Amino acid sequence: MEEVEFVHENRLIRKSSIRYVVPAMIGLLFGQLSPMVGGICISQSLGEIPFSALSTVEPVNLIFSAIGALGGVGCGITVSKCSGSGDKNVAARIFTRCVIALTVVTVALALGFYIFTDPILNFLQATPENIGYAREYLHTVLLGSLPIVFMFAGDYILTDDNDPQLVLAASVTAAVVNVALNLVLLEGFHMGIGASAFAMVFSEFVAVLLFIPHFRKSTSLCRFVKPERLEGDPSAFATLRPGTPMCIMYLMFAIQMIVQNLVLGGESGNSGLGNSAVIDNLVLFLTIFTASASEPVMALASSYFGENNHCGTLLVKRDMYRFGLYLLLPVILLLIAFPQIFMALFAVQDPVMVSTLPFAIRIVCLNALFTFTNDSLVNYLSATEREHIANISYGIQIVVNIGATLLLARTIPMDAPWYGAMLANVCACAFLLIAGRLVKGLFTMHRENVRMLTGGAPDPEVIQEARDKVAKALPADQMQSVDDKLIPAFQEAVDKERPHSFSITVLDRDDGDTAVIMRFDHKVSLFAAETEEESDEDELAHVYDTCVASEFNTLHRLMINFKAAGEA
Repeated sequence: MEEVEFVHENRLIRKSSIRYVVPAMIGLLFGQLSPMVGGICISQSLGEIPFSALSTVEPVNLIFSAIGALGGVGCGITVSKCSGSGDKNVAARIFTRCVIALTVVTVALALGFYIFTDPILNFLQATPENIGYAREYLHTVLLGSLPIVFMFAGDYILTDDNDPQLVLAASVTAAVVNVALNLVLLEGFHMGIGASAFAMVFSEFVAVLLFIPHFRKSTSLCRFVKPERLEGDPSAFATLRPGTPMCIMYLMFAIQMIVQNLVLGGESGNSGLGNSAVIDNLVLFLTIFTASASEPVMALASSYFGENNHCGTLLVKRDMYRFGLYLLLPVILLLIAFPQIFMALFAVQDPVMVSTLPFAIRIVCLNALFTFTNDSLVNYLSATEREHIANISYGIQIVVNIGATLLLARTIPMDAPWYGAMLANVCACAFLLIAGRLVKGLFTMHRENVRMLTGGAPDPEVIQEARDKVAKALPADQMQSVDDKLIPAFQEAVDKERPHSFSITVLDRDDGDTAVIMRFDHKVSLFAAETEEESDEDELAHVYDTCVASEFNTLHRLMINFKAAGEA
């Protein structure tokens, strides 16, 4: 058995993940702080009763998020798999049909919510004091539901289409516009809660406008084409299936918030709903850290999965989980020690809120560790076509959360939602790690279907050593193709782009074919747009004895496929 040196592929995965994580984190920082600023402006300018109205509207917002996640994650992962196999035309048709479907569903749902606004708000525990504020806010959100859904879906699609820097630019722009309008309209002109909703909708609309040029480029995987479904294209179910775990997650959040409002609103009225609103903003803040490290798992792992590289998918899971823990732990420890820091942002003065919020903040922060673990594992499952396990885990969360919250509400009503959420996360985490067998690769490395893996700095001596190791793993005729086609192409790229490091893999595919894959980084600014045009049909996985070049998770890839010995 030939040598496998994980360190070289690990190094490239980390460089690739940083190019996803840093723009995503900055974008999330602005994107999640933006609604927080809106909540702060409402609480500071209009008072605690209008602020409590936000918790009655939030479940509706989460339902639109679920729609965006279903289309965005499903389309994005499918497109990322097309990137791994080179099917650009298929990706474009998938994207176009997805946009049409999202438009129809969003408009129909917004119309239904608009017609039945008051019954819905009463069910969501709106009080006589805050229902007018909730109605005003919700109607504005419903009128702008399309930009909200497309902004949410576009974040995932663009990240998977090798343009995370545009996601960053759009998220920052939307956040700046939202914050500026909130400050001007609420703090400056003292307008009502509807102005804050308008600020959110208008900022999302501006962000979606920034997405459009990407989708019009002929070099993009996601571009507008005739929305026909040709033979061999994935069905609508197959396209959306990878997005079902994320969709269920947001629906779960909506259900959790409904139960939360039932318990807290029934116990303490506006004070309980105010608690709920503060915790909702805390969750938004913590999502900056949990989502930054967990969401890129989908794009990175799905591309390796499309390449049929099981070792690579496991390395992605391990590296991103470790990175997320390093990112999340300092923030959690700070807020557990000093929860008053977060409470001060919302000018909390209600005696009930002042006495109960510190403990609630501590529990929610601790729960963030389990949330991050579950999100990372679910995203990995979505990328590797095991969505059914992820969906079961969310089903477990919903059942445990509702049951535990309602049961605990009899004895500790003001803390029941936080304990219920944590218990649900713990149960789901145990199911994923044990029943889903996802412990594998989380802490250790596995070679899986990799026959040989090595790499290093692109110096002539190191390249020659790597070439000699490949020669030990391949028959003479296949090695001749590597010498004639792959090595010269890499040396040309070294002269032109001067990469820092490379890896070379001999992969035994599940279909019996063999692939030799060379990956290397290149000197591109972290936030610079990628200008490389990805290979089209030439990069199909079953093109044999030809060196194909492509962009792969912000890295460059050279690949030769060899037909299985029995078929050659």
